[in-house]
Amino acid sequence: MKTIFRYANLGLLVAAILAVGAVAGMAQDPCADADGQTAANNKITTLFADKTIAGRKAYVSAGKEFLEKYGACESAKLLSEYLKPQLPKLEETIKKMEEAKVKDELIARFNTALTGKNWDGVFASGKELLQKYPDEFRDVEFVLGTIGFDELYNKNNAKYNDETLRYARQAIADMDAGKTFKSYGVPNDFVYKTKENAAGWMNLVVGYITQIGQKNKQGAASSLYKATQAASDTAKNPVPYELIGYFYFEELDKLTTEIKALADSQKAEDTPEVAQQKVDQIKAKVALANGTSERAMEAFAKARALSTAKAYQDKMRTNIENAYKLRFAKGTEGMDAFIAAAEKKPFQNPLTPVTPISDSEPVKTDGAT
Repeated sequence: MKTIFRYANLGLLVAAILAVGAVAGMAQDPCADADGQTAANNKITTLFADKTIAGRKAYVSAGKEFLEKYGACESAKLLSEYLKPQLPKLEETIKKMEEAKVKDELIARFNTALTGKNWDGVFASGKELLQKYPDEFRDVEFVLGTIGFDELYNKNNAKYNDETLRYARQAIADMDAGKTFKSYGVPNDFVYKTKENAAGWMNLVVGYITQIGQKNKQGAASSLYKATQAASDTAKNPVPYELIGYFYFEELDKLTTEIKALADSQKAEDTPEVAQQKVDQIKAKVALANGTSERAMEAFAKARALSTAKAYQDKMRTNIENAYKLRFAKGTEGMDAFIAAAEKKPFQNPLTPVTPISDSEPVKTDGAT
């Protein structure tokens, strides 16, 4: 009896499940759900008016739900045929809207940091702009390639030297490669207007930071010279000429040390041949020092002529006087004429070999030159 009862109950359970499934199937026919279709249609229509990203996403989600539930229904055919091609297009639009939002927020961050002179923020957002939109925001290179120069020149702040050098060099390379810039900078504080002016300033930036920030006068010379030769404001700026003058002073210091060492090496017991060899070496070094002294004076004379500040002019004159006395081993007689002539001469490339200048006066061999 227990076995018969168990099977009987099982039969009743299966019948109950089948009956419930049949009723549920009849109740869930979506095509017969006119109220549901109307409510979904109204929801889609309402969401269509919301043009925000959130609104667009909600519209797409509602549209997909409608197609999934009523897409096969004849009564929903009109809306379904509209939604099927439109939803993929709208998803692409949403993607572009999101990308534009990210871009606008990044631009706002950059502009806010620039206005507030928050240089850390400018570098952070500027780098990101150049990474994501290099062709559109290439002018940002000039901002990042200037900040460190201004900070070092005005405040002796070397914090941004390396980054500024990187972007100044990148700007020069991109200009040389013919890449497009809109205004060669970002208004209002960082704009150079023309390619030639921008090239002059970027070379001055590289030269200045290399020489003052990195203590590398030799490495700075080429960039500084380019700044003096560009069709740029920098050609009339005394700074690159002054720095090139100090480059020559450094070379002159080396030569002076070498001449002293050669002079000190002269011995009474030297053979005539050895003595003459040392004299010839000293003469050659002195001639090179003479030429280097004159180049230094020419550089400082250019810097002096381009400044209107008396204190600066006096400083440059002192530099000229020191080199003049070393060059001619006398006072300042004839120095003003030398300065006047030097101001008019074409400026020489510091990387070209210095022409030695030999005077007729014989070289002393008593340890002094």
